[in-house]
Amino acid sequence: MNRLLAILRAFLCVCASAAAVDATAAPPTLGPCKPLAAAPGKTIELTLTGANLLNPRTLWTSFASRTEFVPSDAESAQKGETLLCRITVPRDEQVGVGALRLVTGEGVSNPILAMVDDLPSSAEAADNHSIAQAQLAAWPVAIDGQCEPIEEDYYRFHVEAGQRLSFEVVAQRLGSKLDPVVRLLTVDGKELRRADDSAGVGGDCRLSHLFDAAGDYLLALSDVRHFGGPEFRYRLRIGEFPLVGSVYPAGGHSGQVASFEVADDSAEKSLLHVSIPATRDGSQLTAVSVPAAHGAGSGWFQVEANSQAESLELEPNDAVETATVCQLPGALNGRLQQAGDRDHFRFHARKGQRLHCVGRSRELGSPCDLYMSLHQADGARIAVARQERQPVLDAEIPEEGDYTLLVEDLYRGGGDHVYRVDVSETYGGFALNAETTQYNAPQAGTAVVKVLAQRPAYGGPIELAVEGLGDGVKLEGQTFEGPETLLKITLPPEIPAGEVRYAKIVGKAKIGEETVAVSANQRGPLLASFPNTLSLPTILETAIAIGVGPAFPPFFDLALTNKEAYLPQVVGASTFDVPINRTNEAFKEPIAIAVEGLPAGVTAEIGPVEDGLKAMRVSLKGPVDLAEGAEFPLRIIATGKFQEQTRVVSVDDVKLRVVKPLVVTVALAGPIVAGGEQQAEIRLQRFGPEPLPVRVQFVDGPAGLAAPISITIPSDASVAVVPLRAAADAAAGTFATLVAAATTTVQGQEISVRSQPVSVEIQALPAAQGAP
Repeated sequence: MNRLLAILRAFLCVCASAAAVDATAAPPTLGPCKPLAAAPGKTIELTLTGANLLNPRTLWTSFASRTEFVPSDAESAQKGETLLCRITVPRDEQVGVGALRLVTGEGVSNPILAMVDDLPSSAEAADNHSIAQAQLAAWPVAIDGQCEPIEEDYYRFHVEAGQRLSFEVVAQRLGSKLDPVVRLLTVDGKELRRADDSAGVGGDCRLSHLFDAAGDYLLALSDVRHFGGPEFRYRLRIGEFPLVGSVYPAGGHSGQVASFEVADDSAEKSLLHVSIPATRDGSQLTAVSVPAAHGAGSGWFQVEANSQAESLELEPNDAVETATVCQLPGALNGRLQQAGDRDHFRFHARKGQRLHCVGRSRELGSPCDLYMSLHQADGARIAVARQERQPVLDAEIPEEGDYTLLVEDLYRGGGDHVYRVDVSETYGGFALNAETTQYNAPQAGTAVVKVLAQRPAYGGPIELAVEGLGDGVKLEGQTFEGPETLLKITLPPEIPAGEVRYAKIVGKAKIGEETVAVSANQRGPLLASFPNTLSLPTILETAIAIGVGPAFPPFFDLALTNKEAYLPQVVGASTFDVPINRTNEAFKEPIAIAVEGLPAGVTAEIGPVEDGLKAMRVSLKGPVDLAEGAEFPLRIIATGKFQEQTRVVSVDDVKLRVVKPLVVTVALAGPIVAGGEQQAEIRLQRFGPEPLPVRVQFVDGPAGLAAPISITIPSDASVAVVPLRAAADAAAGTFATLVAAATTTVQGQEISVRSQPVSVEIQALPAAQGAP
């Protein structure tokens, strides 16, 4: 019984070790970080949570940062469930929401969202679910917590008379499932204010309150549906920072200084001059901090940076006759100031011009619900926007002339109902996205990306290209006509393991006389992970992340021991086998063999030996009159694919020799003791369709060595074993002089050949033994 228990323990340990190896070999998966924000101008400790967090290489962030990984003896860290980092963010980094990905030696993680926040972080207490146990909030502060089912989280704070405080819950903007509601209370529980689904922040909420009387107050926070749990996390910001209500315009030209009219929640307006970051191509969302008057934290807003022309609406433009003249492609900026407001933008377009118009409002903090339509000069409507979370209008211009883009609010209007419309010439009648947002591939290996195409107005071939991976990238499956393709991206070997690359997928299509390029957009897959988030860092939408893991383990090799191939005269045909060692038992796929370096006129046909799992056969054909003894260096290349990974094995030092249509070789089983015997193996390689018997005799060898006068090897045999005997007085030593001659008939011609000289070692008879 004890022995059985010991065996069982050993088995369980082996299984646990194997599971641990498998766990560490997988790419990382990230959950929420703690705290939920990094701090500009500071170094903080940040704990990542998730799985497979061992062997970290870098922490990628969508904002500028530097990270140092801190070793930990904690059990969760040893299991790869937590990872402690020190993250430093530059002082001038703007407050806002960014993204993080962990890169380990095994690949790249999913993205998570976190803030850059200049408020100091604090953690929620575990027992703050009643007024009596309200947690003290010494503002300015940002408290990271999570709501529990049914419960409210209570926070107590103190103000002086005449102070105005802002309260902001950042939850859905960080990917949380929480639908927050906050109540401002007196210390005895009387409700003063309530906020839920505040304008400009989606399902999150915020409020600003001017306190008439000094004293302690309470803030109660909960999920409006009374849900809760680890996925219902939040960051509660409390301080004197402004709550930005609206910003006009909603964007500016990248690389330039733009002026924005900023209104806070009390409708006070100010003019803010901002240096817009430079963008290489396309548009990009950028955050802008609005510091509190006394430096106690910041509010923030987002605008779009674009390298195209900028156009601002000029009122009145409610009618076609007074439409604002704009330049396309470019960005249109406007504000629908009251219900029924209609903004018209006029432009000139050529026949066949293909316009792609994307409306932006809610991701820029505006409550506006856009409706867009395109009209000819006579008022005839030729296109209307698809009413999605982000309205899109696509149109092909039927005739050259003036056209008007009409922009309206579906429901209402107001001073904070600003919008922005990006107009480009990238309408191809199709849209693209990868199935997910991150992929992992072995070093120099292949990532398989399912690319989906929505084809409302184009059913022809699309050719995909990938940008951002450098030179040497190889693609398969890049041209397709259906709704999807498996794009196989083989990485250049120069990209080392433990790195991440962002790849932009671009689809090109020939439509009429024009080639249209459409970039894949990952907004759809991202919304599956962050369904309630208003906006995401632009790089997550415009590129997929490809993590580079270790090289894929070898799954086969060539076991070619005889590196000599023959092309016989007279016959002009021969075969040789290429043995295959399948080092991974699961690898059953066929292997392709190629032979390089064949002389002119010589061809090779390759086929399997039996099922091809253990060997492939190379059949050579060529001229029958090549010069005997000519040698040609060959290279044998084997290519196999397993789990979408390609392995190429080459053997470079193979020689092709032109020989007579018979080859004879001799091999001894070992040394010969003087006065003793040793076996010699004679091996034949015949060429030709009808083998005949071969007569073999030894024609040279060391003195004192005796062998049969001759032997005949029948037509159905290729090996014979003969005894060799050394005389008792044979001289000891090694003699490379043993040669066999073989004679046969091939296609009516007598063929005589000799073997290569073979070394024979004769050992002296031990003195004590004497002659037999």
